[in-house]
Amino acid sequence: MTAKYMIVLYQLHGINCVVFGLLAGFIALTAFRRGDCWAWWALLIGSTIAIVSAMRYDWIVNAIGPFELTEYLGLALIYLALAFTIP
Repeated sequence: MTAKYMIVLYQLHGINCVVFGLLAGFIALTAFRRGDCWAWWALLIGSTIAIVSAMRYDWIVNAIGPFELTEYLGLALIYLALAFTIP
């Protein structure tokens, strides 16, 4: 049962990443390009929630390694990109 639970957990984590990526991409290609202020905030808050939740998951299951460090780099790059485009 534990193995089945872990499989479901990893699948849901992957689905979460895909859904957030599609949503963020859609916002970036539409409203953010138009210059809508809400889109900037949505990308900032949404990216923070999505990536920090992935980081927290890694801390809980003690899965910290070189691949998980890309989450920190990704969040820093998102913040840098949004800093250059502050409305």
